[in-house]
Amino acid sequence: MKKQFWSFIFLMILASDLSFGQTELNIPKVVFGPEYIKSSWVTHPEIRGGEDVAVLFRNSFYLEEKPKDFILNISGDNHYFLYVNGKFFSHGPQLGEITHWKYETVNIADYLVSGKNVIAVKLVNYGKRRSLGIQSVFTCLLVNGLGEAAPLINTNAHQNNWKCTIDSSFSAKEVNWREPGPKDIVGGFYANNPTDFVDFRHFAHDWNQKEFDDSLWTKTVFFESANSMGGSITYILEPRNVPMLTWENDSPGTIVRSNFTEYLNFDFSKSLLIPANSDVTFLIDKKSITNGFPIISFSDGKNSQLKISYAENLFRKDHSKPNRDEVSDHILIGYSDSLICDGTINQVFQSTAMRTFRYIEFNIKTQNQPLTINGFHYQKSDCPVKVLSSFKSDDSTYNRVYDICRHTVELCTKDYFMSDAYYETMQYVGDTKIQALLWQAMTGDLYLTQNALLQFAHSIDNNGNILGCYPSRSTFIYPTYSLIWVEMLFDYLVQTNDQNFLKQFKSGIQTVIDGFGSQFLDKNLLVKGSGKKYRYFVDWYSGPENGSGTATKNEGLHSAVVTLHYVNALYSAAKVMEVINEPILAKKYQLEAKKIKNRVFKECFSSTKKILAERPDHSVFDQHSNIMGILTDAIPLGQQNDVLNRIVQDSVILTSSYYYRYYLFKAIQKADRPDLFETSLKPWFELISQNMTTTLERMESPEKPTRSEVHPWSASPLWYFFTYLAGINPKKYSYEEIEIKPAFGKLNKIQGEMGTPVGSIIFNLNKRKKIKKEKAREIHIPESMSGFLVFKNKKVALKKGRHIYMISL
Repeated sequence: MKKQFWSFIFLMILASDLSFGQTELNIPKVVFGPEYIKSSWVTHPEIRGGEDVAVLFRNSFYLEEKPKDFILNISGDNHYFLYVNGKFFSHGPQLGEITHWKYETVNIADYLVSGKNVIAVKLVNYGKRRSLGIQSVFTCLLVNGLGEAAPLINTNAHQNNWKCTIDSSFSAKEVNWREPGPKDIVGGFYANNPTDFVDFRHFAHDWNQKEFDDSLWTKTVFFESANSMGGSITYILEPRNVPMLTWENDSPGTIVRSNFTEYLNFDFSKSLLIPANSDVTFLIDKKSITNGFPIISFSDGKNSQLKISYAENLFRKDHSKPNRDEVSDHILIGYSDSLICDGTINQVFQSTAMRTFRYIEFNIKTQNQPLTINGFHYQKSDCPVKVLSSFKSDDSTYNRVYDICRHTVELCTKDYFMSDAYYETMQYVGDTKIQALLWQAMTGDLYLTQNALLQFAHSIDNNGNILGCYPSRSTFIYPTYSLIWVEMLFDYLVQTNDQNFLKQFKSGIQTVIDGFGSQFLDKNLLVKGSGKKYRYFVDWYSGPENGSGTATKNEGLHSAVVTLHYVNALYSAAKVMEVINEPILAKKYQLEAKKIKNRVFKECFSSTKKILAERPDHSVFDQHSNIMGILTDAIPLGQQNDVLNRIVQDSVILTSSYYYRYYLFKAIQKADRPDLFETSLKPWFELISQNMTTTLERMESPEKPTRSEVHPWSASPLWYFFTYLAGINPKKYSYEEIEIKPAFGKLNKIQGEMGTPVGSIIFNLNKRKKIKKEKAREIHIPESMSGFLVFKNKKVALKKGRHIYMISL
């Protein structure tokens, strides 16, 4: 009876999570800026700095009546979880930088009652092996009340109501990927957070509840002022600028393999009894990759040990990857949480950081007392912006490719654009260029794109180098990614025509262009320049002489593809300068681009192979140089179609991976070659045949087996399903005027919805000659748009709203 009762209570707690839906009060307009913050940063007196630690904070206070509003600012270093009267409220802060440190502003009034209330915060510092994306100064908390709330909840320098204790049950569990001993993952590199070790024999149960006795806890101590010395001595505070993340309950899946056969197909809707003195293993399959915060409730099982491992996929014993649906005899290799039970009822574990998984494996060793798992679920925590887009055709494989691309982007869009969901979880420039466009097509949202452009700009050095991923506590510099940031600004211009936002980047663009331009001193081709120090990453090439991401293996000397990326950035910069009223700079960049691209063609075009070589000695040939040659018109228009044919069909040259096929598809779209689009899409068809539910980081090969199975830079088919197959493109900035010119390719019917910053475009297109009126070309465009439907050289003006268009063939 006792176990059933606690299972019931646990399920009630889960049900309460379903109603979660907090909002950031400083979006879309900043109402409570940093000038409102009067509190200080506080910490536990025993914190020394840099160690992995979890600190629990409590503030108990009384209210005569339930307030209409109770607004607070909150932030922490590294990661906080906020509870009000025992209920989870939110977590944060948004990933930022020390000089642009984010705080959240929320209204907790609905969670308060008349009488006693408690605000509780769990603050985690992951220590020396924290995510490379997390900058950190000190384990500290900031809570600032606004209005009448201030005296009750401020973390002040001296007098305040806050108490704290170090959670002695917690320690960070490092993920071993490069040190001696067994490795926790297959392949490097790992930049995500450590996982959790929790010994419940030292855990403060119910620490966030009103009734908890905190009389033995210590007072918080002052760390630093929040607003002083021109901003702050430690963190320069800025309000959160993207929406609050969701917190939604979901099932982790069912047991598909176990050494206890009676556990098979168990789905955790009931409690699961693990006998005493048992060694139990079971594998859970979610059926598709997901991510969130696992929460496990268990009772009894004193001194039992639980290891919970998470993986995107299973491996064969030789570490190769099988069909993703295959389970038998395959092993799980991945990071894990470890727990020790204390034997009480309703012990609850929640991971302190997000876990990504399709498969979860439990290894449980019980002692003299049986263990009952009362419930197991996970909380999805995603960007709350609604995904509107859809795509459906008469080819089921295309539809599944769209689905895995969309799912990948959804999993990697949190309060910043993540490069991948499992291994790194950082925001890379090259990845974000693609992901930002996909997210905008899926939602029409610009918050995360604006955030990324700003954060990358914060990292520019005096030589015009942008950190390859940012925010970051490391120094990854790929000079090519600096150029791609400039291209991203042009993408943003096309999507929005937001000249006021773009004006702030004028000096950044100049610094990048001038810094890179200083390296063109020989034949108007790239010299080694800063390549002696940094790596000109282009792509994870497939083929010989792949250069580990750079085609030439010679530090970028005279590289055609890198030089042409500079040309592309010059053109992008010129277009941005035009709209922000800098015509002299625009003209300068255009002339420079033309001069350099002509030199590339003269030095690198092979009269025998009739394609561009990667450098003037014609010793290396790749798709990439030719793709950029087409996109910049370094290759004359009359030769582009022939070059495309050659590079797609030549199996000897270095070929592009999933990532760089974004640019290959763009070149195919420019040449209007749907047959080559189908050919170049085949690697995604292979993903479908392997029952992938997301897109891979790079092509599988014996020398470079893939790591990440959730990588948005490989989701670019989604963009081209809309912009090429359906043919939806702006003819004027901000979609003021559009053109719908479907290519179709092998498809006969395409329907769906594409997001834009000014509203969705809904389409139902059919290329068959004989169609009934109700199955004709139906298009819905927002009121702010105009444009044309073009097909087979026929052109029809689009009407605002939803209409049917008949084009006779």
